[in-house]
Amino acid sequence: MFDFGKTRAIIQQIQKARSPLAICNTLVSFTGNYGLHAVCAGTLPAKGSTPGDQVGHLVLSSWPAEWIDRYVSCNYIFHDPIVNHARQSGSAILWRDILKAQKGSCKTSKLLSEAREFRLVDGIAMSFTTLEGLQIVMSFAGEQVELSPSDLDVVSFVSSYAIGHALSLRGDDRFDQLEALEKECLQLSARGRSVPEIAETLALSEKEVSVHLEQAKRKLGPGHTLYRQGGEPRLTPREKECLQWAALGKSEWEVSQILGISEHTAEKHLLNAKTKLGASNRVHAVAEAIRCGVFE
Repeated sequence: MFDFGKTRAIIQQIQKARSPLAICNTLVSFTGNYGLHAVCAGTLPAKGSTPGDQVGHLVLSSWPAEWIDRYVSCNYIFHDPIVNHARQSGSAILWRDILKAQKGSCKTSKLLSEAREFRLVDGIAMSFTTLEGLQIVMSFAGEQVELSPSDLDVVSFVSSYAIGHALSLRGDDRFDQLEALEKECLQLSARGRSVPEIAETLALSEKEVSVHLEQAKRKLGPGHTLYRQGGEPRLTPREKECLQWAALGKSEWEVSQILGISEHTAEKHLLNAKTKLGASNRVHAVAEAIRCGVFE
């Protein structure tokens, strides 16, 4: 799919970032090679949300502050063809390709015209869905944007990791607020222990372990990174194998055919790998695996 070595380098830089701003700066230093000098990502607010509520949905942003203020005060998110397409499609795509197929309204034309005042002329957009079903739309912009299809894949891949890391930073503070048994159960689960094994280790019933795990995940919220507080993830050989093929772009069905297992089993192994890696989606899981050196 692409050079894992080069991709791992940027992923490791993002991993070192300890704030949303630092993540944005690291991302833009990378995407600047393609003419993309600004990034914005967030969850989707409900229609009728106030400007303040809309700003609260931002996960990452290096958009000019004046543009953000204008964008939310005019409720542009509900008329933005870029956001609308990314929300429905998911795959990374150039703004220009989205706009070619659009019949712009007056409000859309005004939005795009005003964006140009802030050097947001062209860009790319994509969306990700976390394990909890939370959809995040992400957009990069610049003035002279040039990306090949493979470049789009790399930027999308790295962006997925950046979103996961940004969400996990939110979860770090929440981890400290967990009850002692919730932390212990979560740490053991992150190391690959099953519920019965955790129950035996902590002298609890399996039901108690399940309750503690559910409570911990609920308190941490979307984007939690399960292994962060308990060492690196321990994937089974089969989980690692499935993830390696997924990294090469293979679907669950293709992985099942290659490995001689059922599609359901392949899907289960990939889901287990995502959970252990604390990943928001399959692309993020592959990125986490690369960062941790799982494939080495």
